[in-house]
Amino acid sequence: MDTKVTPQQPVSLWRNRDYLLLWLGNAVSSLGTSCTQFAFPLLIVGLTHSIAAAGLAYSLGQLPYVLLSLPAGSLVDRWPRKRVMLLSTFCLMVCVASIPLALGLSSGLLRLLLLYAIAFGLGAISLFYELAQFAALAWIVPKSQLPTAVAQNEVIVGSSALVGPALGSLLISISRLLPFVTDALSSLILLSSLLSIRSPMQDEWRTERHHLLQEVREGLTWLREHMVIRSIFLISSYVNLTITASMLLVLDIVQQQHIPSVLYGLIGAAGGVGNLLGAALCPLMLRRIRFGLTLRCALIVFVVLFPLYGFITTPLLLGAVYAAIALSDSIRAIFMDSYRFAVVPDALQGRVNGVSRLILWSCLTIGSSALGLSLEHLGVLPTVGIVWSGLLLITGFLFLSRHMRQATLPQE
Repeated sequence: MDTKVTPQQPVSLWRNRDYLLLWLGNAVSSLGTSCTQFAFPLLIVGLTHSIAAAGLAYSLGQLPYVLLSLPAGSLVDRWPRKRVMLLSTFCLMVCVASIPLALGLSSGLLRLLLLYAIAFGLGAISLFYELAQFAALAWIVPKSQLPTAVAQNEVIVGSSALVGPALGSLLISISRLLPFVTDALSSLILLSSLLSIRSPMQDEWRTERHHLLQEVREGLTWLREHMVIRSIFLISSYVNLTITASMLLVLDIVQQQHIPSVLYGLIGAAGGVGNLLGAALCPLMLRRIRFGLTLRCALIVFVVLFPLYGFITTPLLLGAVYAAIALSDSIRAIFMDSYRFAVVPDALQGRVNGVSRLILWSCLTIGSSALGLSLEHLGVLPTVGIVWSGLLLITGFLFLSRHMRQATLPQE
């Protein structure tokens, strides 16, 4: 007698021990990182009394993403991922813990140079950790559960954006070094979580190796043959630049309208709430709405709401628009990241994600400066028009592209 075989359902993520350890470790570490990101610019300004000095420190922290993404992606594919994550976490802990040492053992220009070196080091080490973590997540979590896992990671990002600045300001009011000590301790917790993970986080370690440039070329060759992934990278980069423009526009409007700093903080918090709400809605949308349709709807929200920045001036409306755009972006990012993790072969995860980081951060590095100059010399309304024109172009491309319309999230 024939018997019907029912495919075994994946274990719930909350019963997936390795995923849970990774998620909890990242949650604690992200909160510590947000404290450092809040306190580090304040520390630089307090030492130098210069906003430009703080801006330079921020730029140095982002520079490794432009310079090192391609070789870092190839090295992450070449090396054992778990070892990369453990070593990166340890080095991040040492870097953050060295900030109090730099303040205590040096002074003047030498102290500032040490802090700049630490900022660059934190960016470079974070790049390696992120690439290894992305690849490990795609290995630990079944493809059918990737959107849920990515959404839960987005919850970490949104929660850190909400809680981190408040916690950082509380800690720095007690001692200017306490945020960095807290961040170092959070890295220690992440290190413990990673050591407890049993999974190798990848297929069998490759014994065949090529020249580093040839391995980078392999990733680029694979990417050239996959139009949907290429399109996702380009769309994500421009939408992330739009989010940066949204932040700068809100700041400019707040200054022009003399809106109190407390209300400005609440507008920023509204964006965090939007991110969390988008992450909560994603699993529900995944079961009801196709991948391509979800992306088109998300970009339509951008196209409809973004021009409002050119006309609204009240804090309530600013917060509502900012939250709605953040919600839409959260859904867009979760669907796109889930597709990328599911489609890219395990052996190429580091290299393809490295290309993604290179495109994204190059766009942000150049675009952020251009946005600042546009706001300073042209004003709010022309800047909104320029960014909105780009949104119209990529939305039109999304509607016209047959590959993007027909794309679906891969299952097991």
